[in-house]
Amino acid sequence: MKSIVVSLFFLGFSGGSVTYSQEDFAGVAKEHKFYLDYVMGPYLFIDHIPYDAVFMNGCRLGFNIKRHFGFSIEYVVGQQQDDQNTLGMTHNVNGQFAYHPIPQSELFNPYLFVGGGFFEFKAFSSDVYGISYHAGGGTTVKFSPRISGLFEARYLNLGQMNLSGEHELAVLWGARVNF
Repeated sequence: MKSIVVSLFFLGFSGGSVTYSQEDFAGVAKEHKFYLDYVMGPYLFIDHIPYDAVFMNGCRLGFNIKRHFGFSIEYVVGQQQDDQNTLGMTHNVNGQFAYHPIPQSELFNPYLFVGGGFFEFKAFSSDVYGISYHAGGGTTVKFSPRISGLFEARYLNLGQMNLSGEHELAVLWGARVNF
């Protein structure tokens, strides 16, 4: 009997099929690959263009490629008037790459991002659309393993569009659900 117990003990340490790491016993939560954000906030058109600031809201679907890198697709929309008081919609569909310098942060998870996409001022006195580029930074604030809040600021360049201004800012906040 004693030899059977000793044999099983050595079999367990010598390459049995079950292995454990320190993370198995530390209670580390599983990292989620996908996330869905609801974002809202003003796009502040600081150059002189025919549109004032507009409050945008929409969704973002993201994928964590690796521990430090992610990719997301975003659609945000808002409604406002141009300088001739004609009501219209502003649409922005874009993709962005994010870099997380501290991915294992407990409460705050800061990130930097760059992206670009389609920007449109539709059904105004004159419709304008084209390609926009943006870069910025933000952070998530973890409430639970699946739910976080987020805050971010971005610089938008609308130079590829037929507008009198090209340098814009956006400030967004919202909620993230990881799955």
